[in-house]
Amino acid sequence: MVRMRTLLGLGVLLLPIAVANASTEPCPAGCGMQTVTCLKTARMTKLSCKADCRTNAASTDLGSCIRACVDTFRSTRTSCANDRTSCAQSCTPPSSAGDPSTASCLGACGEDLGTCARNVAATAKTCATGCRTASDPRACLAGCLSAAQTDAEICASDFQACTPNCGRSTTTTTPALPTTTNTVPAPPACGAPIDTACGGTCPNHGDVCQDVAGTCSCMTPTP
Repeated sequence: MVRMRTLLGLGVLLLPIAVANASTEPCPAGCGMQTVTCLKTARMTKLSCKADCRTNAASTDLGSCIRACVDTFRSTRTSCANDRTSCAQSCTPPSSAGDPSTASCLGACGEDLGTCARNVAATAKTCATGCRTASDPRACLAGCLSAAQTDAEICASDFQACTPNCGRSTTTTTPALPTTTNTVPAPPACGAPIDTACGGTCPNHGDVCQDVAGTCSCMTPTP
């Protein structure tokens, strides 16, 4: 009887779960897929709990044990809804308004979350299906549940680590070119005579700095 009830419960578990009003935006859609996985995990928990009650609880306590399983499921279902609200809020941080790059980044985070959650749900379904022919369906289902819970926590953790990286402006600084310092002094221009002789350079090629009426001037040499 315990085995039959467990298998019937597994049949209910594998029924598809629809997400009402699922958003077509990548990030909220990922949150919706996470909710699907959360609800499936909650149902697995309830089925595993009921199977444990039928195996271990005294006949006089069976009813209260199963009711406790149902109460836990309802509480977890509420938590799944609250988690989706929190997840959706992470998809639209105030700083991202009007920033296409931020929206794209958040969309990528949501897509990764949706893919991760979908894989968890698919793996859990395959695992639970295999429990139908297991020698101990209750222990098998408990193992599927533990693995699904761990994997779902990893999905949520990765999403929480992804979204804070969106919406941050990145400043690219072009490195300044090195400055070359000329340590060789420039040659003196034609100017005051030194040691009674004119010296220095002239700006025009071919001119010579020479004495003209006691003043050094640049002059074109006379042939």
